[in-house]
Amino acid sequence: MTAISGRKKSGGKQDAARGFMMKDGTVSSSYNPANAALYQTSVYNGIIFPTPNVSPFDLTPGAANHQGNNYTVLNIINPLPTALTTTHAAYVQHLLTWKKFKLLAGLRQEWFQDITHYKQAEESSFRNQKMLYRVGLTYSITENTNIYATYLTGYQPQSNTVTLMPQTVNFTGAISASLYKPLLSDLKEFGVKTKLFGKINATFSIYEINQKNILMNANNPAEPDQLIQRGADRSRGFEAEFTGHILPQWHIYAGYSYIDAKVLDDSNPALIGLAKENTSKNSVNIWTRYNFTNIQPLKDFGMGAGMLYQSKKIPWFTRSFELPAYTTVDVAIYYSVPQTKLQLALNVNNITNTRYWIGAQNYLRLFPGAPRNYLFTATYKF
Repeated sequence: MTAISGRKKSGGKQDAARGFMMKDGTVSSSYNPANAALYQTSVYNGIIFPTPNVSPFDLTPGAANHQGNNYTVLNIINPLPTALTTTHAAYVQHLLTWKKFKLLAGLRQEWFQDITHYKQAEESSFRNQKMLYRVGLTYSITENTNIYATYLTGYQPQSNTVTLMPQTVNFTGAISASLYKPLLSDLKEFGVKTKLFGKINATFSIYEINQKNILMNANNPAEPDQLIQRGADRSRGFEAEFTGHILPQWHIYAGYSYIDAKVLDDSNPALIGLAKENTSKNSVNIWTRYNFTNIQPLKDFGMGAGMLYQSKKIPWFTRSFELPAYTTVDVAIYYSVPQTKLQLALNVNNITNTRYWIGAQNYLRLFPGAPRNYLFTATYKF
């Protein structure tokens, strides 16, 4: 038996500073081009644009308003109700071994309850429950080679503590998480784990992940926090992973992933069959380290290098543009202090200072990757 609970106490709220300034001094939460004459306008570098509620800033290093200001102009202030969520679960699991086979099977029953306005006069609640399954089978071909198959189900109820957002609900419960179906998922995976050349551990797998009732932003400019549920997504892919020592002093890790993620069911028929948002089809990750233990003057030093590649992807809230593919390169130098258990390391991440985006919601909400940065660490083994 397990039990998990989370509580939101009184006094919580969500504040926001967004929207556009109107000529009458009020703030509009969105911009309507048809009523452009009603909005205040600003000019920057010769470009005329509607004046936002928060002063804009220029990400170009050295720009006069590089950091921006006026982050305290809050025009959306919404109190959040007290809440309590609890999950209770009972599970049973058994491992069966027979010759070269191993079978792992499990059942888990979950009971979920969400209480809004907890311990207040207007308290309301709803419940969800689900039986989850897990089955895994392994067969040992040789001492170093195993094949496996896995099937499991997943479940995530939608909590009011997540879905009670400004502009999408009223806190009397007119719209609540009880109206959103729980997120349901299942995973099917088949793979091989082996050792190559007696040195490199390798894993190869193919899989399919299905999700139903995905809660996501409705992409409604007039109500930026509005939520909607998508019918179904499916992700099919292949993964390969290698780790081990090429030489006693030379370690390597390499991974490759291919994901074909598509929309299977959506309230907008035009999206069915299209790529799932914020998902790269191809990704590569490599890291290698070499210790100069066989070179006397450098025997206490080591060097590392690696790269990460992500292919292009589309943002969450719009399909009008793509985030480009990117590659970053990291390097490191290590020094083991003689006669001690202390190791010093200097990592330089994104050494080429590549400008890239790790994700995006729309044109206004893009998430940049970290520029070149340095990390010094000291590790002592007791």
